[in-house]
Amino acid sequence: MRDLGRSVFFLVCAMGLTLGVKGQQVHRVDPPNWWQNMGLDTLELLIHGSDLDTRFEVDEKAGEIAQVNLYGHGRLAHLKVVLRRGDLPSQLGLQVGDLEVDFPLNQRQVFMREGLDEGDLMYLITPDRFANGDLTNDVVAGMLEQGVDRTALYARHGGDLKGIQHRLEHIKSLGATAVWINPVLENDMARDSYHGYAITDHYAVDARYGGNQALDDLVREMGKSGLKHVADVVYNHWGSNHYLQRELVDSSMVHFTAEGQVPYSNFRFTAMTDPHKKSADSSRFANGWFAGAMPDINQDHPVSAAYMRMATIWYVERFRVDALRCDTYAFSAPQFLERMNRELATCFPGLFVFGEVWAYSESSQAYFAPNTIQGTAVTGNDAVTDFTLWRSIHELYGATDEAQYGWNTGAGALYYRLASDVLYARPEALVTFLDNHDDGRFLGQHHGDTNKLRSALTLLYFLRGIPTLYYGTELGLQGHESHGAIREDFPGFEEEFQDYSKIGGDLLNLCKELGYLRKAWAGKSALQQYAPEQGWTVLERKTADNTYVLVLNATSKQRTTTLPKKGMSLRFSSGNGEEKFTPWEARIYTTSE
Repeated sequence: MRDLGRSVFFLVCAMGLTLGVKGQQVHRVDPPNWWQNMGLDTLELLIHGSDLDTRFEVDEKAGEIAQVNLYGHGRLAHLKVVLRRGDLPSQLGLQVGDLEVDFPLNQRQVFMREGLDEGDLMYLITPDRFANGDLTNDVVAGMLEQGVDRTALYARHGGDLKGIQHRLEHIKSLGATAVWINPVLENDMARDSYHGYAITDHYAVDARYGGNQALDDLVREMGKSGLKHVADVVYNHWGSNHYLQRELVDSSMVHFTAEGQVPYSNFRFTAMTDPHKKSADSSRFANGWFAGAMPDINQDHPVSAAYMRMATIWYVERFRVDALRCDTYAFSAPQFLERMNRELATCFPGLFVFGEVWAYSESSQAYFAPNTIQGTAVTGNDAVTDFTLWRSIHELYGATDEAQYGWNTGAGALYYRLASDVLYARPEALVTFLDNHDDGRFLGQHHGDTNKLRSALTLLYFLRGIPTLYYGTELGLQGHESHGAIREDFPGFEEEFQDYSKIGGDLLNLCKELGYLRKAWAGKSALQQYAPEQGWTVLERKTADNTYVLVLNATSKQRTTTLPKKGMSLRFSSGNGEEKFTPWEARIYTTSE
């Protein structure tokens, strides 16, 4: 044993247990390493093994053990280590009984996180379905789900991180400034592992995506291309094959009923915000499982909470993350979210955090965002996904001509949604989209009408918020019937195929032009809207140099209209730009002032 200097140690005693080294093992330590000068004074370790009812030590030059708790008859130890300030040794000097455990204290990377703002455009990718850049990792020995089958909607198809890396030039050409990747951590599940949301190891990128090294390589190349890394994290649940679930040392680490049964969520967001709610409804929402394969984590439990907090901070540092999308944000415990976001802000100034909130009412969505509503809990996130805007956009393009003339239908639905921005502290930070990995593609939902898609993309890029383009929308993908179909394979999935203009045509050109054009106003102007009249939607942005006006014919008829300002010239059209507006045509006019 090397000299640790004067060790600081904790002696753990439990009645009926005999201390000693016989049979003592350490299977893993989470996190596997840490960094110096992270900003947090306390590092929390989970040590998994056997016969851990023993002495724990760390090098006193590195820190001091403040607390140890044992679970599962010595199978899991939860340590709180208060780290010293300033320069630390390169090793924590962790001792478990007579076992010396490697635990590096690395120097931090020099990396300034830029976060996200309205000037950004995100490109959203489901990695298993985007591109297969390395055929050798399609099958990984020892994993529960074996093989690939591109004909099966819920099987793995073989996409990986190398495939994304090969297509960064295409992503950049769309005007994207950030890449949001659905979860890439290990999903060692027997079936449906392709989607990534049943994580079984929070410290290992799935080997079928190429492992940790492949993500390192991708992030490095993204940085060279000026693309930000948006990671998808899951606090609410883990996969049923997660080691902490397989060897559940304390049943209260996940949510069960008093009878030990699995409670399923009612998915009612409003039960958290409703002043008339029954507590049973809000509890069922927050503590219910999504599915039997994804146990719902009790974030009030010290072990569960420590694991998720440390894993998230480790991931953000390890893989140079600029922004976090937090899956099922509203399902998580508010006190956990507040602490998580506070620690992230301490460690990573500039990191942008937005939560997925699939809400059906404006108040329930705003409740989970930075808002102007008195009496709501503030969890410290920067924004949420704007599902209510998404819903109003689909209502606009799905309405009949008669409904477009209604007071609050069609164009009126979008008008009233934007008027509800009064509830948000920073509506320009909301994450906007036409479709995503959970909802049917816009083009498929609107019966393949490319005129509507071109118009809707023009509208999306003009609206306030941070827009998201779901992979393949620029090439006209239409899958919408099921989750497997929504996450269809990107064209050229296993080929060195770079000339996407042969598939995307005018739609691809429109996405590229809009991606370039929105740089003129995004983040440089506030959005204003005119009250809708007779199915016309008119929006305006004014920068220091120009005024931009979007005019949308929200009907299936050819029509003309009077422009709201004199001396305006046509800058962009989703249609032909001739005297009469074609059905659903959106135009952007500009004038210098």
